[in-house]
Amino acid sequence: MLGDLDAALASNDTEQVRGIEQRLLSGNERADTLLSAGALLARHDLLADAAAVFEQCARRFPALFEAKYNLALTRIGLNDYPAAENALRAMSPTSVREKAAVQYLRGKIYSATGHTQEARQSFENAYRSNPEDENYALDLGLFYIRSSAYVPAIQILQPSLVRHPESEDLALELALSEALAGQQADALSVCHKLTERNPGLSTPRVIAAFANCAAASYQACEAEAAAGLALPHPDSYLYYLHAEAQWNSSRSDPSKILSELGIAIDKMPECGVCYLLRSKIHEAAHDDRAAISDLKAVVGQEAQSAQAWYRLSVLYRKTGSAAEADDAIRHYRALRERQASEEIESFRKQFVGNRINSSNE
Repeated sequence: MLGDLDAALASNDTEQVRGIEQRLLSGNERADTLLSAGALLARHDLLADAAAVFEQCARRFPALFEAKYNLALTRIGLNDYPAAENALRAMSPTSVREKAAVQYLRGKIYSATGHTQEARQSFENAYRSNPEDENYALDLGLFYIRSSAYVPAIQILQPSLVRHPESEDLALELALSEALAGQQADALSVCHKLTERNPGLSTPRVIAAFANCAAASYQACEAEAAAGLALPHPDSYLYYLHAEAQWNSSRSDPSKILSELGIAIDKMPECGVCYLLRSKIHEAAHDDRAAISDLKAVVGQEAQSAQAWYRLSVLYRKTGSAAEADDAIRHYRALRERQASEEIESFRKQFVGNRINSSNE
């Protein structure tokens, strides 16, 4: 039956898949058959079907921890957190590994439902109990990155990558953490190893370009971004990074930069640094109205952008809008103690939000 299911999934034969699933749910299949079938369905993103098979397995074999674990994980993948909680409550972990697995799943539920402190504690407990598990390191590292705790992320990801040297996911998280922490040379080393192993990877190019730009190595940033843009499906952030590198080089072509920024904004409408850069180009061309429009877009998306408020105050004053200038400078003064770099925050949000899969199923 498993061979038939695998073939049906590979050929996208929906009718046959449904027929096999019904046989699995109504028959007396062995536990290993049900677990393997559920895993096959999950790998093809048929999570609801996988959950049904895992639930059948858990019902028929109530002492089997793996069935309930897989059911809870699949419910999390479906964003059905109450059902995932119910599956967790039905578990009776006995070994250290099983208890770590429950902590890990609780961490995923807490993280998805906004319980930050509880999520951190659960992920840390799971990792400490079983540091050999790659997924535990990945989720804890990602949690730290999302919390802007880059050094703790590095401290988790470095030894985990030593344990799993072939893991692209661990290497990418480590490179991202290092780049965001200002450890640009280390980030570039990891990225270059990844692209040497697989030149077609886009994500290491993005991190490497960002690291070079952050280190003010604009020629290297431009070259890395150009290499990434030459790939069949370039990452959208590369358009911004390529434009940023060109703007900061002596060979900048404003019309080309504006074109690339237009593409970046079309693909990433919430890219605040894209609007910031475009406003600088407009201002340099003495198009204050366009510059103000871009800066207003920035503060409309990110009201905490001190740089945008300050530049708005200058441009408003320049164009004779005194009341608007006073309001903008008040916002700037209230925010000027803000420590986080807007470049770093923008990259972290864009990257973590769109490129790293936190499910690790």
